[in-house]
Amino acid sequence: MPRATAKTRAPNAESDTRERILHAALATFSDEGFQGATTRVIADRAGVNLGLIKYYFDTKLRLWRAAVDRAFGDLRDTLASPPTSLDADNVRQQFRQRTRAFVRFAAAHPEFIRLMNDECKREGPRMRWLVDRHVKPLYARVRELTEQASQTGVLPAMNPISMYYILVGSVGLLFSQAPECRRATGQDPMSAELVEAHAEAITRLFLGADA
Repeated sequence: MPRATAKTRAPNAESDTRERILHAALATFSDEGFQGATTRVIADRAGVNLGLIKYYFDTKLRLWRAAVDRAFGDLRDTLASPPTSLDADNVRQQFRQRTRAFVRFAAAHPEFIRLMNDECKREGPRMRWLVDRHVKPLYARVRELTEQASQTGVLPAMNPISMYYILVGSVGLLFSQAPECRRATGQDPMSAELVEAHAEAITRLFLGADA
């Protein structure tokens, strides 16, 4: 087998470095907020030279946007398109699968939920960019799925805005408030057992006991 050269290894090495930076950036922006986060702390957290952040992303704002883009890309992969068939059983199955996948995503990425909670609670250019680029398409996708579920009798008819925020809030709060949950209940919401229990609870909340 031919021996790999530095040239053939470089693309993978660059991709790995960039991913480490994005992961560290999302966690740091979540912990410290945009103003409190520094590129030096992010570089230290990623285990890379500070100059690499300038090389890959140029500015802190571009790094923030890239980290948000990366997280929403993962979320889009998690939430497949709503079903084209309006058969009630198919709609129910798709709603069940997507809701459970959303819960698992939120558990795997609590830093993403915390960042969203922080940025979207105040007016500003980052909130407007985030909503226009990512939240509006997500809202449209979730609205389409819940409206199909209402049309087929899988879910009760409800204001779509209320449905969206009830769903998003019920899925993410447990994981964004994980320290509170540990203190209050003595249980770790990030454990595999409780993640699946939460997914089951959310599904039953919307679909009933036969979910």
